[in-house]
Amino acid sequence: MSSVPPPSPSEPARLAALARYRVLGTPPEASFDRITRLAAQVLGVPLAAVNLVGEDHQWTKACLGGEATETALGESFCVWTVRQEGAVLVVPDARQDPRFRDYAAVRSGAVVAYAGAPLVTPDGHRIGTLCVTAPRPRDFTPAEQETLELLAGMVVDELELRLRTEELTRARDHAHTLRDLAELMGEPLSPGEMARRALRLLGGAMRLDWAGLLHLSAQASEVLSDHASAPADGFGAEVRWRLLDPAGELRPTLLGWERVFLDDAAAVAGRCPELLTAGLASAAWLHVQVEEERHMPGGAYVLLLARLGEPAAWSEEERLLLEAAARSVGVALERAEYLQALEHAALTDALTGLGNRRALDDALDEADTRLAATGEGYVLGVVDLDGMKRVNDERGHASGDDLLREFGRGLPAPGLHAYRLGGDEYALLGPVAPGDDPTRWAERLRRQVREAVARVQAQGYPADASLGVAAVPGDAPGATGALRRADARMYEDKRERGTGRGTRRDEPAEHPLAWET
Repeated sequence: MSSVPPPSPSEPARLAALARYRVLGTPPEASFDRITRLAAQVLGVPLAAVNLVGEDHQWTKACLGGEATETALGESFCVWTVRQEGAVLVVPDARQDPRFRDYAAVRSGAVVAYAGAPLVTPDGHRIGTLCVTAPRPRDFTPAEQETLELLAGMVVDELELRLRTEELTRARDHAHTLRDLAELMGEPLSPGEMARRALRLLGGAMRLDWAGLLHLSAQASEVLSDHASAPADGFGAEVRWRLLDPAGELRPTLLGWERVFLDDAAAVAGRCPELLTAGLASAAWLHVQVEEERHMPGGAYVLLLARLGEPAAWSEEERLLLEAAARSVGVALERAEYLQALEHAALTDALTGLGNRRALDDALDEADTRLAATGEGYVLGVVDLDGMKRVNDERGHASGDDLLREFGRGLPAPGLHAYRLGGDEYALLGPVAPGDDPTRWAERLRRQVREAVARVQAQGYPADASLGVAAVPGDAPGATGALRRADARMYEDKRERGTGRGTRRDEPAEHPLAWET
């Protein structure tokens, strides 16, 4: 006869019920020790134990009169108790029972008599036993068997109490985490810092081996912030590689996802097999909404949460926490976008879309800082658009605004930044590498202004422009002196060409002017 009875068709559900208690491998607990002591005293036996029967082994949660051990099912009395149909399994003399007589404990004389009552969960699954043994043959009366059953019921009650306590503790901890995430939304944090703090909070509230805030787009994708346990560093590197490598499967596979929870390896294999090979066992993928039904410009922001090794389904409480974290990061992204828009508006001329005077001041400060640090100089051009008054008088201010916009559109070029200082005044700024000839850049500024003049003249505007250029450090040591020198040269150019501020020559030039500084 086989030393292990065959499992029933409901074995997967029984193992799931056992796993739900999360008790395997946990240290001794006084409540279970008290029950084994009571069982041994009442039944007059030297050994009593609470054993839990897993897929391949029997594990002891509490034991009086022996050691808490892990036993293979081929040497287990309790697996017979769990897989039989009856209530208490009684073995008066195992030496005479063909099922057990070859067990090592029986051959050694340590176990002769056995009685085990199944631990039956509220939904009817037999997950283990409360058992007693004796080194001599003996029977167990119906009253003793009933006592063992009652005590086994107390073990299940303790398991249920333990489970409910853990659930309440987790619910309390999750509530605290939700509160902390809500408070996090009120802090003026950058999206990356918000994600780091949110991911740390989640890592303390649930099992997370790796978590990251990703930005995905068809052009470029990256991990903006991540949180990982030490063994998950390799997984994070794999995610980065697949995001950055144009041939990687991750970006096109996941770009369109918005809210996905993958609870096991089969689900992972079905949706992102390329990460299954990297060790992913369970995953959560949440699109970070910045506004209702709206994606961030230029791509999508998502939270990717990963469990490696053993899969573990995402509980409802965990899903709520993850969605709250996605909302908190979304708030930070929305705040950052709003502040960025405010900053852009504060540095942008509303009419032309060019940088304004404040933007030029900031750019000059940065240029002076680079000059001191690296020796990189710059050229600065001050431009005055001639002919605005005539356009305003003859065509109206709307046409004057169109002239300002069209002229401004012709000024920027690669490496050359344009600004509108107000009215009909503009500025151009370009870098000059150490050792480079600043006159080359000065000529480039002149050429750019000529092209802008030709642009508006081609559209029928009777306009020209005056330009003054100064180089730093050649003409001045810094921005203040360069502005004065360029402005003076612009007025000198205006006088030499016979134009007055806000006026034009009697006849517009047929060709762009040759500028002199």
